[in-house]
Amino acid sequence: MSNSKMTLAIHSHQTLPVLGLLATLSLMTNVQAQTLQDYDWSGSYIGGSLGAAHSRGSFDASTSDGFVGSYFTPPDPEQIAEAADKSASQSRLSAGLFGGYGKQFDNLYVGVEAGVNSLSFDESASSGEIYESSPTSSFTNEISVKADWQASLRARVGWAEKRWLAYLTGGVAATRIRMDATFSDDFSGAGGAFGSDSDNDTKLGWVIGLGGEYALTESWTIRAEYLYADYGKADTTALVTNPASPTLANDLKSSVDLKTQILSVGVAYQF
Repeated sequence: MSNSKMTLAIHSHQTLPVLGLLATLSLMTNVQAQTLQDYDWSGSYIGGSLGAAHSRGSFDASTSDGFVGSYFTPPDPEQIAEAADKSASQSRLSAGLFGGYGKQFDNLYVGVEAGVNSLSFDESASSGEIYESSPTSSFTNEISVKADWQASLRARVGWAEKRWLAYLTGGVAATRIRMDATFSDDFSGAGGAFGSDSDNDTKLGWVIGLGGEYALTESWTIRAEYLYADYGKADTTALVTNPASPTLANDLKSSVDLKTQILSVGVAYQF
């Protein structure tokens, strides 16, 4: 083989890896440029999420005395209220569905979103003491609460940068709360006093949160989101009576103050 042919072969052998490297760098540059290009967040979307829900219920009970026909005597109402002042919390996996519409104005994003998440909250609080007004008798009070889901309708206001969207969100929330309350004592024999009541009602509250979203493609996005909801107090009222004193009775209102926190990650498809 002549020297010129040997030189050409060597150059060809060295050029192939260089060309391959240049092609790879060119491909990476094109992918990066496509990834970093601005994304338009305008349009409608639907998606699903998975995360954790932390729910907390604060319990209390209230009644009164000092009126004609009152079964309780001082300081029974204060003692019952202090004993019932408890709280309980649970953390559970939470799955959700959401959908909404938004519009982007330069970097500003404004939209509205509706969603529903599972809660699976099921807790109770029991209290009982010896009556201060009657040391030979005692009472027991039990309050339980269930809430299986949370729905919300929220505004979203955010800032879009390249393929990222950071946002604040807030609006109204709703859940269905099931409450059961039972009171009993062993005063005056004949089985003592008893009262119970249940309530199953949809409760409205408010919700706020924040999140971040990233566009994977022109249609698919991923997000992380935190929501805090406060439903205020839900209550139920039981009539407490004693067969040994049928003319005496008291209304005993049992309440729960429910708050939830949901942290989730999700995927969405934008139309």
